[in-house]
Amino acid sequence: MEAAAWLCLVSPLAGALLITLAGTRISRRVAGYLSTLSVAVAFVGASITFFALLDRNTDDRTVTSEAWTWLAAGDFRVPLQILIDPLSVFMMLIVSGVGALIVAYSIGYMDGEDEERRYFAYMSLFVFSMLMLVQSANFVLLLVGWGLVGLSSYLLIGFHHERPSAVAAAKKAFIMNAFGDATMALAIFLLFWQGAPLALSGFEYADGTSQTVMTLVALGMLGGAVAKSAQLPLQTWLPDAMEGPTPVSALIHAATMVTAGVYMLVRLNPIFEAAPEVQDLAAGIGALTLLVAGLIALVQVDIKRVIAYSTMSQIGYMFLGAGLGAYASGMFHLMTHAFFKALLFLAAGIVIHALMGEQDMRNMGGLRAYLPKTRIAFLVGALALAGMPPLSGFWSKDSILAGALADGWYGRTLLVAGLIGVFLTGVYTFRMFFLVFEGDVSPYAREHIHVPEPGHGEGPFSMTSTVWVLTVLAAIGGLIQIPGLWELVSDWLDPVAEPLVEPSVLQDYTISAISVAIGLAGIGVAWWIYGHATRPSFTRRFVLAQRLLEHKFYFDEAYDWVFYKPAVWIANAWRRFVEKPLIEGSIDAVAGGTRRAGGEVSHTQTGLVRSYALALAFGVAILVLVFISVR
Repeated sequence: MEAAAWLCLVSPLAGALLITLAGTRISRRVAGYLSTLSVAVAFVGASITFFALLDRNTDDRTVTSEAWTWLAAGDFRVPLQILIDPLSVFMMLIVSGVGALIVAYSIGYMDGEDEERRYFAYMSLFVFSMLMLVQSANFVLLLVGWGLVGLSSYLLIGFHHERPSAVAAAKKAFIMNAFGDATMALAIFLLFWQGAPLALSGFEYADGTSQTVMTLVALGMLGGAVAKSAQLPLQTWLPDAMEGPTPVSALIHAATMVTAGVYMLVRLNPIFEAAPEVQDLAAGIGALTLLVAGLIALVQVDIKRVIAYSTMSQIGYMFLGAGLGAYASGMFHLMTHAFFKALLFLAAGIVIHALMGEQDMRNMGGLRAYLPKTRIAFLVGALALAGMPPLSGFWSKDSILAGALADGWYGRTLLVAGLIGVFLTGVYTFRMFFLVFEGDVSPYAREHIHVPEPGHGEGPFSMTSTVWVLTVLAAIGGLIQIPGLWELVSDWLDPVAEPLVEPSVLQDYTISAISVAIGLAGIGVAWWIYGHATRPSFTRRFVLAQRLLEHKFYFDEAYDWVFYKPAVWIANAWRRFVEKPLIEGSIDAVAGGTRRAGGEVSHTQTGLVRSYALALAFGVAILVLVFISVR
């Protein structure tokens, strides 16, 4: 079991190293095969680990495996150690399984790119980084994996480095995540200062740790989670991250980066339970984010950005569940979300591929005539996202809402936000579906689509086959947990993260009925507005609301005024009043003095031999006088 867990971790790293070292000695397609194989081997390792752990008793499912001592200084020792328990294995299966499908899809999607080898090396590195994060057995390795995930996302978001917009998006993601990384690092240092152990397994506080310290630690950890999972107020990097290739977007949203924050909330549940105000704050942030992101998604015209805001909203549900203590429900939604969100991104990738890179939904429409199979796959993903039964999103999202119903007044307050989010999800999801696939074929699509014949050639096999696997998973993946019948996810995860709220079966099915009705209402509104050739316009009636949502509640503008513009002003003032007069001025003075001294000395260079002879004789006379006086 331990060997399989290590294989899961190191296989993607080995793939990245092989592709890098081989360089141009291997073809671009071979690089894609190597990357896919390395992640697939990781999934095999995760599967072996899962079945081995399943054979053990419930109270014997936590194992740590140490390779060697990584850092040592006096009594301080950091082992290179992985943690094998139900939560880490759960994440290993999702990261490597969904990751393998996305990397395999990339073989067809990235065909013809000039730098495919670099792309696939980065993809393998990304998967390794996330596996390092979820398998870390101590806080130091957790921080290492956390940072590597940020680095990998920076490299892939800015993959098309010849585009200024891609470079700007990569820097934005890196800087905003670095802020969260800093709060997390400070929290870990504070724990060390208090004498807390390094190990994540069975974490216990040091004796005498005050409530204030635990609140500060929890806040620092929450800062890291909020940044990585693109929750308010550190969410603005995620939509811009769509500058990366579409499979990168799928990997970030479905299997790696944005799920890291949810994983940390569940993994470090003892810390957050020791600071209940911070845990409530996490739930509140999730509820607010799912509303804000859902509203912004209503007006987006880029198909990938609609799905990106959808991710922010769905991660908000996971924060809501984890913040209320419904840990298994949050992780269950993380799993189903990985299925249907990867499906939506990859199906959107087929659309973008067919339209030669076009992402604006206003230039789409009527694509069901050209991409009927992709339309079916996209419809399954959309229904799962909207929480329609019996698809996967229905079971997982409603379990979070049921947990909120069972929590008390605070949970029920957040439940209202969750139900409004269900309506918004139905509207923006099927707005996207109708704009892309229904109605008349747009002139742009008719002119630019490169599908040879309607219904044929929707993409390379590597793209279409992975989309259909994800379609099946999105359809039936939620059936592993049905309230009142079997709850396999809860049974698996509860020993690691014991829930704080447990809804009854009646509460589960009551909230499901309400949620489905609200979701259907949202789909109906989307059909009424966007499902017809003649679409009513609300722009003139709601100009201010339209502008507010198009500007994404002015978060970017606010950060520009609060952080960027003052920094530029201070830098310019420093240059004008300090650097230019003092530093540059002193350098200019020294240079000018040296230049003037050289000019004066140059006057002694007359070119006359008698002058040089006289100077030489004068010098010798002085030396003679010196020697005589010394003697």
